[in-house]
Amino acid sequence: MSELTRPIHMIADVLSRRGQTIYGREVIVDLCANAGVSLMDSFASDMKEEDSEASLLVFVVNYAKLNPAAKLTVMTLARMYDVTIPKELLEKRRIFADILDSLSEFTHEITERLRG
Repeated sequence: MSELTRPIHMIADVLSRRGQTIYGREVIVDLCANAGVSLMDSFASDMKEEDSEASLLVFVVNYAKLNPAAKLTVMTLARMYDVTIPKELLEKRRIFADILDSLSEFTHEITERLRG
């Protein structure tokens, strides 16, 4: 693993590791490919320092778009590492709307399963 020194790089590294566990390797590999950042060859991230700030930010933003929990993780890491993220991710109305949509989908799925 490379020595991580840039804050956005550290955030992307945490997200790639976490994402492989939660969403699966394929999802994270696709996000990396779409953002143009280095792909991982194992569960340990192998991103390179050469990845541009812009491409790493695209990866982080796309990760946040996976679901409300991913968005909350990105917002928390951005605050921890003092990284500015696009304002669109900070819109409270959208965050609450996403959470309510997810909750609605979840309760619908649970209801359907209980009905059998």
